[in-house]
Amino acid sequence: MLIIDGVKYEEWIPEKEVEEFQPIVKEHVQDIFGNESEYIEARRLKSKAGIGSVPDGFVIIFSDSPQWHIVEVELSSHQLYDHIVNQVGRFINGIKNPVTQKNIIDTIYQEITGSKISKVEVEEAIGSGEIHKFLTDLISLPPILTIIIEKKTQELEEAINLLKYSPIKIVEFRTFTREGVELSVHAHLFEPLYQPPPKKIIITEVAKQEITPMQKGRKRVTAKDLIDANILKVGQIVYGWHHNTKYGGKVLNDGSIELLHTGEKYPSLNAAVYHVKGSEEDAWRWWLTTRENGSECVLDELRKEYRATHP
Repeated sequence: MLIIDGVKYEEWIPEKEVEEFQPIVKEHVQDIFGNESEYIEARRLKSKAGIGSVPDGFVIIFSDSPQWHIVEVELSSHQLYDHIVNQVGRFINGIKNPVTQKNIIDTIYQEITGSKISKVEVEEAIGSGEIHKFLTDLISLPPILTIIIEKKTQELEEAINLLKYSPIKIVEFRTFTREGVELSVHAHLFEPLYQPPPKKIIITEVAKQEITPMQKGRKRVTAKDLIDANILKVGQIVYGWHHNTKYGGKVLNDGSIELLHTGEKYPSLNAAVYHVKGSEEDAWRWWLTTRENGSECVLDELRKEYRATHP
C-alpha cells in the first residue's frame, strides 16, 4: 500500500512483459537513466546486425562520461535463469567479436541518423558531428548490464551470481494504481541510475524600486492581444520540447491553440502546455516560435514587445 496526500494506491503487478511492462519502462527511460540517454530496441538489431541472441534494448548515455547499457526488462514470475544467464550471457560473449561490434555500431548509427531530430540532438549532445566515431569508441568499451524488474527476488540474485559479469545494475521498478481507478491513475517507485545535477543558488542584490499603481495593476496579456497588435500571426506555429519530443501548436484567430499531434483545441497557451506536460508550466517561457527573420524566441519576448508599446 502506498499513500500519497491521503489517497491510497495499491501495487499493480504486470502479467505480460512485452505488452504491459516494457512500454512503461520505455516511457520512463530518461527518468531512470537521465535526460541525456537514448533507448534503442534491440529487436531491430537482431535482423540488421545479424545477431542471434539479443537483450530487450540498449541505452546510450551522451554525457561527459559516455556509457552504454545492455537493458533486460524482466518479470519476477518468468524464468530468470534462462533469460539472463543463457540469452544475455551469450550476447555479452558475442559482442567481444570485432565484426559483431561493427554491425552493432553501424546499425545504431543508422537508427540515429535516420531521424533528423535525433541526429541534431546527438550531435549537440556529443559536441561533434562525428557520431560514428563516437559510437565506435563507446561500443569498444565493456557495457553495463542493467536489469529492470518489477520485484527483486532470490532467483534474480542467483542468476546474476552465475552470470559472473560486472558491472551489473538492478532497477526495481514498482507500479501503484489509485484505489478503485486502476492504471488510469498510477505512480511509479524506483531508484534512478543517475544523479541529478546539484541545484545552484545564486544570490544577487537587486536595487529597490518604487512600484507605481500602474505596475501593480499591469494588464494580463493574452495570445489574442498579440494577434490584435500584429505581433503574433493567425496560423503561426509555436512549439516546445518535453522528454526529447517536439510538440507543436497552431495559433487560431481567437488566441486559442490547436495541438498539431492531436488536432485538439485549447483556449489558452497555458491550457495547451498543461495537456502536453501533464503539469503546470509558465507557457510564455515554454512555448517557442520562429520570427519572420528566421530567429527563434520564446513567446515571453513577444509579450515584452507588446507591453513596451501597450503600457
